[in-house]
Amino acid sequence: MNNQSPFLDVRSFSTEDENQSVVSSETSFSSFSPFLSRYESEEGGFVDPEAEEYAAFLNELYDTEFDEALSALVSEATAIYETQFPYEQESPTAVGYQAERLLTQHFAPLVAEVESRLEALAKELSQRDPNMLTEDEIETIVDRFQPSGDLAPNFEDFFGKIWKGVKKVAKKAVGLAKKGISLAAKIGLGPVLNKLKALIKPLLKRVIQYAIGRLPMPLQPVARKLAQKLPFLKESEEEFGISPEIFAASGVASIQHEFNQQVATLLFAPTETEQDLEVAHIEAERQGSETYPLMEMDQARDQLVERLQQMKEGEDPSPHVENFIPAILPALKLGIRLIGRKRVVNFLAGLLGKLISRFVGPQYATPLSSAVVDAGLRLLQLEATQEEANRVAAAQVAAVVEETVQRIAAAPEYVLEDMELLEGFALEAFEQAAAGNLPPILPEGTYRQRPDLAENRRLGGIWMMMPFGRRKRRRFKKFSRTIPVRMHPHKVAGLETFESMTLGEVLEEQLGIASGEDFDAVVHLYEAIPGTRLSDITRQDEASNRSGEVPGFHQLHPLTREAAGVLLGTPEAGRDLAPHQTFDPHSVIPGQRFYLLEAPGKRPLTVPGPAGRTQVRRASRLKAILDFPQNEIRLYLFLSEVRAQEIAVKLRQRGHIGVIVGRLQRFLDRGLRTALSGSFGRLKIIHEAVTPDKWLGALQRLPSFVAQVLHNRLTQWATKGLADHLRTRSEEFIKAAEDAADGVTLIITLSSPPGFTQLRQALKGKGLSLSGLKLSGKDPAVKIKAVLGYAHE
Repeated sequence: MNNQSPFLDVRSFSTEDENQSVVSSETSFSSFSPFLSRYESEEGGFVDPEAEEYAAFLNELYDTEFDEALSALVSEATAIYETQFPYEQESPTAVGYQAERLLTQHFAPLVAEVESRLEALAKELSQRDPNMLTEDEIETIVDRFQPSGDLAPNFEDFFGKIWKGVKKVAKKAVGLAKKGISLAAKIGLGPVLNKLKALIKPLLKRVIQYAIGRLPMPLQPVARKLAQKLPFLKESEEEFGISPEIFAASGVASIQHEFNQQVATLLFAPTETEQDLEVAHIEAERQGSETYPLMEMDQARDQLVERLQQMKEGEDPSPHVENFIPAILPALKLGIRLIGRKRVVNFLAGLLGKLISRFVGPQYATPLSSAVVDAGLRLLQLEATQEEANRVAAAQVAAVVEETVQRIAAAPEYVLEDMELLEGFALEAFEQAAAGNLPPILPEGTYRQRPDLAENRRLGGIWMMMPFGRRKRRRFKKFSRTIPVRMHPHKVAGLETFESMTLGEVLEEQLGIASGEDFDAVVHLYEAIPGTRLSDITRQDEASNRSGEVPGFHQLHPLTREAAGVLLGTPEAGRDLAPHQTFDPHSVIPGQRFYLLEAPGKRPLTVPGPAGRTQVRRASRLKAILDFPQNEIRLYLFLSEVRAQEIAVKLRQRGHIGVIVGRLQRFLDRGLRTALSGSFGRLKIIHEAVTPDKWLGALQRLPSFVAQVLHNRLTQWATKGLADHLRTRSEEFIKAAEDAADGVTLIITLSSPPGFTQLRQALKGKGLSLSGLKLSGKDPAVKIKAVLGYAHE
């Protein structure tokens, strides 16, 4: 095969190639289940009826808003950690322990508040007969137990989300008690809720560990725990399973998944003894491992940079690369696939060492550092001495090695098992990494033949590790050149950003750009590395501060190939996600790219949030909840303040209802299409054969036309319901729009929709006729309520 990289054609950068073989390793997982009884299904195998209740409750319990609250706590903890523990070449374990102690003290008041309120609530409910309680009474009782004093904004937000979950637990416990299958029927509701106190410290411990980069114990996906009890889940796991190492590293969502599993297991435990065993199990796993992969990666990266900077002429850098690779693998989401494959690591170290040998050493340091200063530091308006410039040049070479290994870790298994394929893949990965992190150094003819390597050359800069400076924790990359653009909203209106919003909606509803208004802006480009969180960028980059950013990620948008083509004229600068991935602002993927628009004179539209905290106004969106146990579909159509006022003005003027509903129908149509495609945060499925980690693929298990039929029927039913509602109750919407709250939410409830029972069976893997999947029949009962501000469930 032809394994020559164009970088080897540079006269001062020639090398030789070596081949080595590959070994593989596997990871195993244990299981734990609170379920005992089971019955044989029609299709064969055994089904646990309580497991079905358990799986449905996990879906009900999961809340994307809780992810936001956890993410805010993680960002707060990270900021404290980085302030109190500036980067030093100390033992990661020693620094980690100190940081954990400090952050545990920081969160102690929050833990005490939640535990004390839970204890008081449990005492109150222990005096009530669960068989006599209604859901409305539970709501009233739980709402009485608010924080005893003022909490910091992030603490208050977290408390609110926890308390919302407590309501769900209390209602479910009562429901199970009335069926006679809950411990609450024997010992009362209070003692069951009191056990939840034991979960708060482990939950915040995980937040702290995630903030400082401690490696958690591998989290086992929910479906794996239930697969042996529910055959249809086992089939789903095999067909649409999530790799355990990916799931364990999926960010704050994994923290909530684990917490919800613990809550549900306590609730469904048949005896107090099993509850106590589960609490002991949680306590035993709380500590996790004693490794801090992000700190160790920072340290290993600095050591590699120093070794490369000190290289003598003719010295082989391969031993330094060989020491570096194992140190960064634990921090890579897929790096676990290479851990233990020593022959693979040795092969990569030898190959990469020879590839970078033409970039390091005294004869190459000065010209490379000069090129890096011109293409990087100078464009970022950063000053550096010659020694600093030499170090930055070595750091860029180290970044090439790191990114190459990152790309290889994501290679398909068959590539890792075939030495020749691996060599070719590694050469291509190195070429792409070098093209992104090093200044243009190849002959002009090479760029004409390989336009895929000319991305930085066309954009006029390079990707650099940030924040800049010696002894800094590198948290993201920034492109060294900012790019001025003339924004034409009609051209960028459809570009997708986080939470399936469009850039057009963000510009109009969150930045106050008038519809159709052209304006000048500057584009800042960023790239994620292992450990990057969007809050790192908004906290540490000056562009976010200049653009008036409030805490959050609202001005950062995914730089997809489409966005890069429209904004920069260079589609290859963008990064699209894999088909099974989604734009999750709380869990970005190494290599994913983002952009920020800095528009002079434009600031985000803000509104007072909890505890007086300023937050960016929300953009319009729709969330769909398919609630099979309740036999209903709920649509939460949130209209931003801009959209709500538009509708309210038309209603006050007694505008044509058909025109007004037509406007709402467009929001419904696009929102439902987005939700049913499985976009992050837009779809929730409460079903006994679907767990929260499988929402994205649930509908894809059915015939391809089902999602389209469901989309059409929901749009039809909701549109007709809105027309009837606004004809008779328009004052309700006008009153909601007049309130100071941010926007208006229309809650549309569709009861007993035709075909919903058949759809429920189809998701369990049971056969269904095509006629049943058409969801045809009598229209469902439609109930609509307009509420103040943003409501999502």
